[in-house]
Amino acid sequence: MATRAYSRLRGVSQRTQETENLLARYPRLGEQELARLIEIFPALPPIDKAVIAADERLSGKLAAFYRDHGDKLYPSIAALSVLLFLPITAAATALWWLFG
Repeated sequence: MATRAYSRLRGVSQRTQETENLLARYPRLGEQELARLIEIFPALPPIDKAVIAADERLSGKLAAFYRDHGDKLYPSIAALSVLLFLPITAAATALWWLFG
C-alpha cells in the first residue's frame, strides 16, 4: 500500500518497479530472476528501499530476502580495503612528493 501511494506521488523508476515485482514473488524466483534482484537491489535509492520496507505486502518478503541473501548485497571487505588503500596511498605519495 505504501509503495502504491508513494509511486503515484513520485513516479517509480523501471528498476524500482522491477524490484517490487520480483520481491512480490520471492522466494519463488528462478535463478536468473534471483540474480537480477541481487544485482539491482543495492542500486535502488534509499528512499525507495525505505518505502518497500514500509509496504505491508513486501516487508516480510524483503526481510526474508535480506536473511537469505543479505551478504551478497554489500561490497566485500577486500573491495572496501582496496577502495580505501588507493586514496590513502595517493595522498601519502603526494605529501611525500611535496614535502619530501
